[in-house]
Amino acid sequence: MNQDDDLQLLKNIAVRNSEAFSTLMARYQNLIYGYCVKMLKDRHRAEDIVQEVWIKVAVNAENFRPVGSVRSWILSMARNLIIDEFRANKKWSTLSDEDWGSVEDPQPGVEALFSEQQKSEMLHNAFAELPENQKVVLTMILVEELSQAEVAAKLGTSVGAVKALLFRARENLKKTVEGIKNG
Repeated sequence: MNQDDDLQLLKNIAVRNSEAFSTLMARYQNLIYGYCVKMLKDRHRAEDIVQEVWIKVAVNAENFRPVGSVRSWILSMARNLIIDEFRANKKWSTLSDEDWGSVEDPQPGVEALFSEQQKSEMLHNAFAELPENQKVVLTMILVEELSQAEVAAKLGTSVGAVKALLFRARENLKKTVEGIKNG
């Protein structure tokens, strides 16, 4: 599976090829669903969002511009729907740079002390405890592999606010992991 395959699938979806749609959906369904469940902490709502994502893929396939990958495009649709969900439920707040204060680089985490499975489990639990806005920023940077400037542009905020959210997310993950380790 590569970008050229995905682009061809989108071209075929644009002319209503259901086999191409099924192939693309099979390729990214688990990724999108897992992302939605992690962000929303609600399997039923995640299923609804995933359905909305695939409807958007079908409707907008002909409008795709190969600026980024198809994978990023689909993830961005999921992310935008999740942000809309957070806003609708008042789980999302926008803060100015002044609200965030100064940001410093975090120190290395404690995750080096644990086995891979323990690390994965601890990080999953710690991630679930993060505020929604921190989850969104962390996921955009780590999963979607966007730069801080790209994240800021997509969220309609400043790079400073993104840096602050990223810093706070890392700090919160570190505190949660240390709390699990110590207690």
